[in-house]
Formats: sequence, structure tokens, C-alpha cells
Amino acid sequence: MPEERNKDDAGNPEMHVQLTTVIGNGGTKAIVIDVEPGDDSSPTSNGSPAAPEAEGQRYSSQEERGDGGGSSCGFHVVDLTSNMVVPDDTTTEDQPRPDAGTINGDDCPCQIRRVHGRVRDIDPGAYDPMVVSLGPYHADRKDLRPMQKEKWRCVEYLCDLTGTPSYVDYLPVMDRVCPDAKTYYLDETGHGRSRGGNGAGGLALAVEHANFLHMLLRDAAFLLVSIGALDKLKKADEGGAEQRSQDRWKDVAIAHDMLLLENQVPFVVVEDLYRAAIDTAGRRGCDVPSLSTVMGKFIRGVIQEAEEQDLPLPHHLDGKTPHHLLHLCHTLLEPTPKEPASPVPDNVAARVKRRWHRAAQYHVNGVGLKKRLFSGGVDHSHHSLLDVKFKGGALEIPVLHVYDNTCSLLRNLIAMEQASSDSGVGHYVTAYCIFLSRLMCTAEDVTLLAKKGIVVHHLGSDEVVAGLFADLCKNVVFNEDDDECNYHRAACKAADERYQKRVWNWMTLLKHKHFSNPWLAMATVAAVLVTICTVVQTFFTVFPRK
Repeated sequence: MPEERNKDDAGNPEMHVQLTTVIGNGGTKAIVIDVEPGDDSSPTSNGSPAAPEAEGQRYSSQEERGDGGGSSCGFHVVDLTSNMVVPDDTTTEDQPRPDAGTINGDDCPCQIRRVHGRVRDIDPGAYDPMVVSLGPYHADRKDLRPMQKEKWRCVEYLCDLTGTPSYVDYLPVMDRVCPDAKTYYLDETGHGRSRGGNGAGGLALAVEHANFLHMLLRDAAFLLVSIGALDKLKKADEGGAEQRSQDRWKDVAIAHDMLLLENQVPFVVVEDLYRAAIDTAGRRGCDVPSLSTVMGKFIRGVIQEAEEQDLPLPHHLDGKTPHHLLHLCHTLLEPTPKEPASPVPDNVAARVKRRWHRAAQYHVNGVGLKKRLFSGGVDHSHHSLLDVKFKGGALEIPVLHVYDNTCSLLRNLIAMEQASSDSGVGHYVTAYCIFLSRLMCTAEDVTLLAKKGIVVHHLGSDEVVAGLFADLCKNVVFNEDDDECNYHRAACKAADERYQKRVWNWMTLLKHKHFSNPWLAMATVAAVLVTICTVVQTFFTVFPRK
């Protein structure tokens, strides 16, 4: 039986592990894991290593295997046969492995992929995690290794909270969702591809599979703790939720990292671990919210005002299962359904190309810019940050709060839409960001929008904000003339038509030049009256009344 000293992603000794793989004609049947406790960064056994018998899994001691006793290490046999779980690319007649691009037989439009090089080159830091890696893409980065210990503390916290003797008890849960999880990463990581059968190749496959399961467990537990999903599982006398960090910057950085495209964990993995924790804690049927609800509250705390965090999911989004946390964020930002606009005839569309203009240009040429009010204002229904409309000669725009990480979130949402362009995910965020990149690309535009309350930024200057948004959609592929892609096309057309009308341009110019403040307006009126009086006096002088 080969022996290997396994290390976690941080390079710290994780455990002494002996792996025995039982491989039959139908694929891997069992993984035998002989675990010895490592240092402080390794998972602990939390008491007796033996777990209760459960359907689809079996844990036994060395004495039960007949290998002799006396060892102080935890010995676990994870029996996968009864669940017919087939890791990697092996299949059985009873349960074929899903094809790439499908999850449980359904289309998987949101595979977790790396950001395309040309898009990444514009702002590489917008796509890289700052403090924590989730998933396989950044797991080997040395500067992120300190957070691996934090992940194991979250696993231990989950075990303590649910009364689970060992973290190994949750590995069968991860194994059941492993084929689906690998499908999300299939195109990029090579997980799930056949690399050998029996013998040394089969053992290498089992080691890789076991490491992948540990990664899923660590990352899913970390996500559950980070978003507060386990708070409802605590008993009333156990106090508040797990406090991992008192560092406010670190908490903000973690929230930032959890919403990066390359840093996602499939929703099915986190949800199955969440359900297993609820069942183990005996809280099934109790007042425990769904994972989508908990994640939605967390995302609203990141992208919206605090008082809106407890709003229910909008009705038009009910029944939609997210693929990962960033996809749920994208779903929550989806604009409210609108009446389908009348398509523009092709010949007219060919002659007239409509486009967005700068805020200052709209302001000068008679197109109004207004802050769109929600929640007690004009509209009382569900709303989205993307709900821009043209009404009464003005563009009504929801308030946008701009922080250090705002453009990073928008860039990752755009990258997700670009990677899933043929899957029906939509291009709402891309259309919105193209609108913003043209509306506020200079400091003058940002100053105007801030004055009107449409943009509230917390950065150093208006120039900084303008610089962030000017390149937001550089190297992004988008068809503005496609009604299905550009949900803003009707508003853009209406605003541009008003922008092009000369009568509105003249009236706006008169307003800005002569009526921009009360004193100037009074002076203008007085000048007009004087001119009229002068003309009348001259007329009667030339043509006196008889």
C-alpha cells in the first residue's frame, strides 16, 4: 500500500494518508483513507474517527479490516458502491456520467472559465483574488496560502456545529456531486478526463480525485461560513455566528474575491453540503432559509443599500437555480421584464445608427438626466440597478454607488456573459456597462451626474471615476443593434432622436446660456424688455400718430 504525505494548497503538512483504491469494471468502488493528524493547519478528527453507519457509505477501524490494531490514526473506508458515484470519466450502465456542458442532464451555460487574455490585459487585477482562492484556478498561488488554515477552521466549525465526529464524514457528500463539479471546470482543468485505469495510473487518479474532494469541502465550508448560512443551525444558547476575522479590510477583500469569475464554486456543491449540515444537525423542516435566499442577502449587502438586503427574490426570478455565486449576482441584477418593443425595420436600422452620448452632451442638447426613484419613490415594485429608461424627454437612471471594487465586479459579470454568450445567460450587464462607459467617460460627465445624484462615488476624484469607466468595455464583443443583446436599444433610440432635434438644442442652449441662475435670468428678461421698449419707441418716432 503506497504511502504519501499529503499537503494542503498552502504547502503545509495536511495529514499522513494511505490510499487504497478498489477499482472494478464499473470504475472506482472505494477509497480507503488512513489519516494521521497533522499540524495546526490540518483538519482534526473531532473525537472518534468512526462515524455512524449510513446508507451509501461505510467507515471502519483497522481492526475491522483485519490489518491488526493498535494504531492511533483514524482509518476510514469510503464505500461508494451503493450510491453508484463514478468519479472522473468512468461510467456505469446504471448511471452514466453527464456529458461536458450539462449538469444533471440540463444545459450548463455557466461553466467556470478563465477570463480571455485580451479582456484580462485591460485590468489584470480585476480578475485575481486578493486574499483567498476558491476552486482550482488560483489554488497554487503562494500569496494566498495563509487562508487555507482559515478554510480548515471553517470545516472544523461545521463539524462542531453539526456534531459530526470527523470531516471525512462529509467526503461522500462531495463525491456525489463531484462529477457535476468537474463538469464546470472540465474545459480548463482537465479534471474528469481519463488518465489511466488500474495499477499506478488508477492510484494517481484516486489521489487526484481525493485532493479534488478535499478542495471542494474546504471551499464550500468556507463559503457557508462567510455568507452566514450556518447561523440558523446554532442553538439559542450558543451565541452568534462564527467570527473568523476582526479585520474589516480582510472581510471586504473576501467579499470581493467571492465574486470573481475564476474564483467560483459550483452552487450544487455548496447546496449539497448545506443540506447535509441541516440534516446532520437535525434542523430539517425547521425555520432554515434556502441557500439561494442566504446568498441573495449576502449579494445585496455587497451591491445594494443595507435596508434592501431582506427583500425577497423578485417573482420573475423564482424557480431559477443559480450555477454559482457570481451567476446569482447576475440573476439579481437582471432588469425587470418589459413589454417587447416594436422591432426597428432593417432598412431604417441600416440608415440610422443610434448610440449613447456623454452626459454633458445630453445636458447641453436637451436630453434630461434624472435619478430614478424606487422603494417608496415613484416605483414600488422590484427594481434593478440596470433598469434605465427614457421617459418624458429624460433618461431616468438608478443611483450607482461607486467603490474601489465596483468596476471589478462589473468586469467579472461582463466576462461571465462573454464566456456564456451562446447559452441564454443574457448580456444585460454588458449593455449597461457600455451605456455607463459612454455616459461618464470624462470628469465633466461624472461631476454632472454626481450633482444630479445619479452617481455617488467614494474615490479620490471625478477624474479617477471617469478613467475607470472609460475602458470598462474595451475588447468586449457586443452587438448594439441586436434587440436580444441590447435591452437598452429602445431607450438609446429615443434619447438619440431627441438629442438630434435642433429645436431642442436651441431651447437648451438658451436655457443654459441665459437662464442658468436667477440673476442671469432677471438680467435677460430686463434686457428683452428694454429692447422691446426701444423698438416701440423708435417705431412711434418714425411713424408718429396723427
